[in-house]
Amino acid sequence: MEPGGLHMDDAVDAKDRFVRGLAHLWYGRRMAPFVRLLTLALGCAPLACTIKAVASDAGAVDAGSQTVGDQCTAIMTELCEQAANRCGVGLAYTLDQCVNANVLTCCTGSACNATSLSSTSVVDACKLALDAQDCNSVANNVTPGACIGVPQKP
Repeated sequence: MEPGGLHMDDAVDAKDRFVRGLAHLWYGRRMAPFVRLLTLALGCAPLACTIKAVASDAGAVDAGSQTVGDQCTAIMTELCEQAANRCGVGLAYTLDQCVNANVLTCCTGSACNATSLSSTSVVDACKLALDAQDCNSVANNVTPGACIGVPQKP
């Protein structure tokens, strides 16, 4: 008998039940899509978010002074704060874990260091749209229209 009155077999059984329970939630569609994605992102891969940086036709007047990575971080911080604080989604993870996993879906490598063609006001509009989203949309990973194509890569 192990400390606490449990046998080692009990711990293995508990682990197996936990894994089977996760599989049931995952494949049984009882887990909200956002939570499935967050579980996947923090477990083994980046979160499959639909906010992507895209090529731009913005002129120099519209271009921002921040990097794509800075803007991705700002947007994903807003998303993760809204998900956790207002909607209670992803509470098992820290803000940094959520943001870091999501930024990888927005930009990677040298693309993050490039100067964004999105203005600060466009990024702010995206963040306001995230603030206004209902929790069902947040939980189902719906991208607000104001966030599509933001930030824009050069």
